[in-house]
Amino acid sequence: MNQTFPHPPNPKILQQLANGSLDQMQNLTRALRLWVLLTWLYTDEGYNALANSFTYTDWRKAFFGENYKDEKQEDIANYPDPNCACNITAQQWLLKWDLPVNEWRQSLQKQIAIADLELDELLAEKLFAQVRKSLQNDFDLLVSRNWLRRVSDAGRSKNYCRLETTPSILDRLENSNTESNLSYKAQIYLDMFSFLDPSLPLLAEQVSAAGDEDNHRVFLYVDYLVPESSSLEDAVEQFQSELQEIWDSGNITPLLLTYRSAHQNLIKECVVYPVCIYFMERAKYLCAYGSTPKGDINWYKYRLDRIISKRIEPLDWQDTRVPQLLKEKYQENNLPTPKTVNDMLKEAWGCDFYKETALMVLRFDRTFAQSYLQGISIHHTCRAIDCDRAARLIAQYTPNPEERSALLEILQSRPTDDAYYQVTYRVTDYYPLRWLRALGSQVEILLPWDLRQKIAADIKKTANLYQ
Repeated sequence: MNQTFPHPPNPKILQQLANGSLDQMQNLTRALRLWVLLTWLYTDEGYNALANSFTYTDWRKAFFGENYKDEKQEDIANYPDPNCACNITAQQWLLKWDLPVNEWRQSLQKQIAIADLELDELLAEKLFAQVRKSLQNDFDLLVSRNWLRRVSDAGRSKNYCRLETTPSILDRLENSNTESNLSYKAQIYLDMFSFLDPSLPLLAEQVSAAGDEDNHRVFLYVDYLVPESSSLEDAVEQFQSELQEIWDSGNITPLLLTYRSAHQNLIKECVVYPVCIYFMERAKYLCAYGSTPKGDINWYKYRLDRIISKRIEPLDWQDTRVPQLLKEKYQENNLPTPKTVNDMLKEAWGCDFYKETALMVLRFDRTFAQSYLQGISIHHTCRAIDCDRAARLIAQYTPNPEERSALLEILQSRPTDDAYYQVTYRVTDYYPLRWLRALGSQVEILLPWDLRQKIAADIKKTANLYQ
């Protein structure tokens, strides 16, 4: 037997494997990992190592090194064998199957806006340095896409089976409308889901395949501001469809749109470079860089239901309406990507990823924290601290002596065994403020002083309404 996998990882193949747009680095990384997994399974290496029916554990033993552990990221990072699959980079996988790396880079950059530095990072990434849950999700995704089959379970283990013939991915590309369980519109939504959390596309596919409408047992509830079956919903869907076509074309140019800003209380024409859409705070937003409703050149998130243009108008890069700062990014081949937005979101807590950051210190009642906060992730930057560290942070980040003295005195009056947290947040972002207000007396802001005073004033105004 001389089995070979017939599909090189060109952009079309990777897009078919991806859960969302390849412009998003996590989607591209996962698509390449899935390609490696399929290539291994459907070549002699996989056929010789595994029986036709196998479990995840069987695959792990054959694919990784001896005594390999995949439950904790720490164990994976410290696994000493340099030849283990967990330590092999994306570039090494390409070279393993004699794929010219430079040609692959060029073909990818022709299709998607990805900088050389990001490609370097991708090629240096260890694709399979993942915990069991992530890799198990990869197998489940391949099953949902009909590139593997599930057979009867052996106890608690899932048994997988290769197809009798090598998966014909190109046929699926040509017949995607008839073979896919999801509509084209649903696939667009997966792009947004994957931006928020890489596990959500799989959840969405599972929900979509749950059966007919009357017999669904799994529901995904999302509170959405735009009325269903309304002209406004039609307009939002039209804008999203137009944006998706632009991104799919690979020729992304500045756009002219007319925007009604509730915050600025005005209608303004903005010229922007569209980067991605995400769903947050009950609405869909276009993340874009260019002229903003405030009149400056910066990032901004535009709610799709507040774009009042009849259509989005693409502009040429030489158009005089395109801001100079945006032109310079284009000339320097330094245009922003979804990864840029994603990285900024990870830097601080909040939806307004372009706003200034500051440090926040919070106190929660110990019983409440044990019941409702333990094991919950508020944000990447949020971590538990002790009372002494809270005091040091207050002293360090409160320059006004009177305010600093008042905060330290307040802290000293609080129980030392309460739960204290520090988190980096976006200043004036409504999302953290709404979250804090919803918890009411269960949370106390100890830092910064200005935010503490603002919340206190808001609570007093609210109390006055009920007196």
